Amino acid sequence: MAFRELNQAEIATLLDVERLVRIGFEAGGEAYLVPLGFIWHRNALYAMTTRGRKTRMAAANPRVSFQIDSSSRTGPFAWHSVSGEGIFEIVTDAKEIEAVDALL
Repeated sequence: MAFRELNQAEIATLLDVERLVRIGFEAGGEAYLVPLGFIWHRNALYAMTTRGRKTRMAAANPRVSFQIDSSSRTGPFAWHSVSGEGIFEIVTDAKEIEAVDALL
C-alpha cells in the first residue's frame, strides 16, 4: 500500500460520500474520541448529538481533531483518510437545525 496526500477533489468526494467522523476532544487533562454521523454542508461538518461528555468538553475547549475514512466502501486495504482540526460549535438557530436535520 502506497501513502500519498489526497488532492482537493478527492477530499471533497470523501467528505460528500462518507457519513462517519471520529471527533477527538481534550479538556481538563482528559481526552475523548467519539464517532458521529455527519454531513458536509456549507464547508463544515454537521452532526446531530445529545448533550453529554462531548458537549461538556467542547464547552471547556472547543478545539477538536477529526478523522474520516473511506474503508466502508473501499475495504481495509484500499482506504483513504481525511484528518483535520477545527472548532466544535453547537448550532442553536432553529432554521439552520431544521435544514441540517433534513440533510441528515
